Amino acid sequence: MEAEHILVVSLRKSGTHLLKEVMAGLGYVLNGAVSSAGVAPRPLGRQTALRVLGAVYTPDEIAALQRSRDRAAVDRAVSRAVTVLNRAWSVRLGMPRTAAADSDPETDRLTARELSRQSGYRFSDTPGGVCWFTHDLDLAGVDENFLLEWASSGSPRIILNYRDPRDVLLSMVNFLAEKDAGRLGGFPDHVVYSDILKSVQDPRDRIGIALTDPGFPGGDSFERALWLLRHPRVCKVSFEALVGPDGGGSAAAQAAEIKKITDFLDLADDMDSASREALARRIFNRDSYTFRSGRTGAWREQFTPEQHMLFERRYGHVLREYGYA
Repeated sequence: MEAEHILVVSLRKSGTHLLKEVMAGLGYVLNGAVSSAGVAPRPLGRQTALRVLGAVYTPDEIAALQRSRDRAAVDRAVSRAVTVLNRAWSVRLGMPRTAAADSDPETDRLTARELSRQSGYRFSDTPGGVCWFTHDLDLAGVDENFLLEWASSGSPRIILNYRDPRDVLLSMVNFLAEKDAGRLGGFPDHVVYSDILKSVQDPRDRIGIALTDPGFPGGDSFERALWLLRHPRVCKVSFEALVGPDGGGSAAAQAAEIKKITDFLDLADDMDSASREALARRIFNRDSYTFRSGRTGAWREQFTPEQHMLFERRYGHVLREYGYA
């Protein structure tokens, strides 16, 4: 049986678009900190629909829906329940709050009620066949019931995606200096530092700001994710292995990384080498909004010797922990 509930923790600017293409190619619906525009959700099925309704509505409300002859109203209730669960779990997983485009008073009311529950809620109540994405899973901010459920059941399967911290810093600098940082939403620090970096003309001075400002976006994300890196039930995926020849990696490392993911998700029996090769050809997506060059080791061309030493003093332990020393 393939894993039904997946959570990808992809550190900011670590090639989230690569994992997005992999998971979409494996047939999962995407949710959370990635765009899933144009992707139709899987049909829920009767049992899943009842589970979703039971997670959001009271027994009396469900009984009223079961008596209803208005099929459209029942469908709207199921759809609203899915929306409510998605919003509630975004909060419970510590994701940044953003303004919801599909908000309405009843959905807002049910979301507030769902978030007020002290117990009895489970991540497994959310629809299956979905891969959630987040850029952070801070132990200090994630719902403790989620951690207890994961520890006891092993679900959702968690994948950690990371990249050389030096390339991450450079990629963040370039993104904030060149793109409309507010377009992604949910990251006010992006907007603030985008204004700062765009006011600086010398690219090396921008790197200097990123290296010396403790509030620079993503600066502490690697340390917060150390528990994921060390946990034996988390699948670890690196940008350098997954990016493949188009981004300066190798086809062999890319194939091995994709196989690692499919094995972890119990999909090995459904994916032969030809299928994995076909998947590998689609994941280097230059059309992704956050894509710039998608190369490994670009920091070597941009860091001055002094900046390299500064990075080593500040983040040397992170480089060693993640295997980049």
